[in-house]
Amino acid sequence: MAHSSPFTDAIRARSPESTRPPADDVPDLPGCESFPLTERELETFDERIEAWDARTETAWRVRDVSPWHEQPAQRLAMLSARIASVRGAPIECFGSASLVRLDAAGRRRQLLQADNVVYVHPARWKDRGRRVDVDADLLPDVVLEVDHTTDVRRWKLGKYQEWGFPETWVLVPWKKSVRAPGLTIHVRDAGGAYRQAAESAAFPGWTAVEIHRALTEEPLSAVVWRALERVGRALGERDGTSPEDDPLTRSLLATAERRGEARGETRALAKAVVSALRARGIDVPADIASDVDRLAGRSFETAMAVAMACSDAADFRRRIHQAVR
Repeated sequence: MAHSSPFTDAIRARSPESTRPPADDVPDLPGCESFPLTERELETFDERIEAWDARTETAWRVRDVSPWHEQPAQRLAMLSARIASVRGAPIECFGSASLVRLDAAGRRRQLLQADNVVYVHPARWKDRGRRVDVDADLLPDVVLEVDHTTDVRRWKLGKYQEWGFPETWVLVPWKKSVRAPGLTIHVRDAGGAYRQAAESAAFPGWTAVEIHRALTEEPLSAVVWRALERVGRALGERDGTSPEDDPLTRSLLATAERRGEARGETRALAKAVVSALRARGIDVPADIASDVDRLAGRSFETAMAVAMACSDAADFRRRIHQAVR
């Protein structure tokens, strides 16, 4: 029996019978080829498929699987990780996880696989794994479909709407694709229908134009990185988190702070040494600071001993080399 969740009740009907596809609901998947696949074979089938139907025990897979189709999905995982580090809380991508509808006996009756699925709040998904039960589990915040040689709008996009997915991105990556390049964001409205949106609801402020650029640009420009930072901070403000809440970012900030303190101590030490040399009447060359930097981490007493024992600038440098060996 499907259970109720405060995170999903507002966006989808919970009864699988209320959205059971009609008997003539035959997948229309341009750019794909069909092949027989039993439910038992499906258990161990490790290739990616677009869809599977239990009534006919038929699966569909993309004819032209190439880096041009796979790369944007991998890029999205990397971009999400960067946004998460700025936000200060994890975002997880589960790739082509199986999105399934089950019958009354708990057997799969229909299955879809997207190019990537994204959970902005992965901790809320209790039964995390490679399979998402559409009628019981928390649905992903974003589903990505790459239309390089396929066309999900013909049938698959309608299934995502029917099954209650809150947001689907349809990406046509490059000019070499079959259709004009771009990214379309489909957001589920209060009535359950998809509407095209200029920006993502899951990633506040991230526009369709910016997402397309981020998923396809080589190399990534400063414009893309600034957009990722902006979106990460917007998510953090919405959720009450900050970069300091991310363990790696927190460690890097602490390291930078320690280095800053060390540089400050080194500058103070150099100033004291130079003052001591001048007080003794020793001519101090302009580049002497680079030699003083060698004393970083040494005690103040050691540095002053070198300054007080040397006979001239050349002797000062020689003694520094000896002190830091």
